[in-house]
Amino acid sequence: MAEKTVLELAALQRPGHSLDRVFYVDKDIFERDIEVIFARQWLFVDHVSRIPTPGDFITFEIGGDSIVIVRGTNGEIFAHHNVCRHRGSIICQKPEGKVRTFTCPYHGWVYDLSGRLVHAKNMGEGFDRSKWGLHSCAVRVTAGLIFIYLGNEKDGPDFAAMEADVLPYLEPHGLTRAKIAHTEVYTTPGNWKLAVENFRECYHCVMAHPEYTAVNAYVKTNDAVPGSFEANVLPAWEEAARDEGFVVGSVALATGLQPYQVRRRPIRDGWQTASKDGQPVAPLMGNLKKFDGAETAVDFMPQFGLHSTSDHTTLIRFTPIDPTHTEMRLTWLVHEDAVEGTDYDVERLKWMWHVTTLQDAELIANNHRGVTSRHYTPGLYSVREEMTAAFIAWYLNRLINE
Repeated sequence: MAEKTVLELAALQRPGHSLDRVFYVDKDIFERDIEVIFARQWLFVDHVSRIPTPGDFITFEIGGDSIVIVRGTNGEIFAHHNVCRHRGSIICQKPEGKVRTFTCPYHGWVYDLSGRLVHAKNMGEGFDRSKWGLHSCAVRVTAGLIFIYLGNEKDGPDFAAMEADVLPYLEPHGLTRAKIAHTEVYTTPGNWKLAVENFRECYHCVMAHPEYTAVNAYVKTNDAVPGSFEANVLPAWEEAARDEGFVVGSVALATGLQPYQVRRRPIRDGWQTASKDGQPVAPLMGNLKKFDGAETAVDFMPQFGLHSTSDHTTLIRFTPIDPTHTEMRLTWLVHEDAVEGTDYDVERLKWMWHVTTLQDAELIANNHRGVTSRHYTPGLYSVREEMTAAFIAWYLNRLINE
């Protein structure tokens, strides 16, 4: 990094190609990624059912920062930097729990759930507790999903605009009335950009994901003739689904501070849900009265993805750990009244995305091993990797223009 700055390196990258080796391994670039990408995005944290009652909290770690997300006394949700205002100690040292107040384990400063300092002994005359509350983050909750913003909210993406586009697709699934059935964490030894690049294309699916390919008809159709599923299959299905009152179509913002997209499409003929045999794996969610054999997908680039079928939802969260490690955290939701062992079986519920993510974790790790080679050179993206190419173009633009 001594020879060229991050900005100079970004400007040298070729459009339509993967990145130079340094972007996947360098610590300075990783820190720049945290500063200009993740600190300036609405970040998905979790589903509201993780913290159902006042005092319930979880922590979220990213880029050396620890954030505590807590349910307040009146049911509101707060997000605070998990750092005592006295001398900087971490306050909540467990990933989740329940508290009445937050007490620093070092000198005993006490904060209420809203982050207000309520006790600090021996601080002398004139000490004003009101000026020493926890630093807080902006919080938004939509469709039961908790998002936080680490920077100055007025400089960030317009959350209300994203919400307006996405909510009509999510409301039928009733995510506000869902519960967490299972959560699984997959940590892969690979840079976060390799993980996102992988998840934004299905050029590799026929080769690497036989289970996913068997469930999702669009994979082989588009593998044979790119775009043919959207041209030949989707229009007729959308017309029939629209007549039955389902939301169809797609919305996408490919540029800007935080690109996003939402769309619905059929799974495959005869499939009611995204399961091993196409049969239901849980009760219908939300307001749905029947299985329509479709999937709603949401992508808030680059950190969050969601896949909802008629009976369950899968939430996918990417978190960069360091330049060479990424956490992929998947959470499966079902109807709030569904009973494990009676209404659903976790193994059947998680099957498709679990096996697919295990495969992806290995693909990403193998990819990272390759790009660290001195003989690696950036490759040209396929026409099936247009979304990956768009992500890299957006990423470089953010590095250069921030």
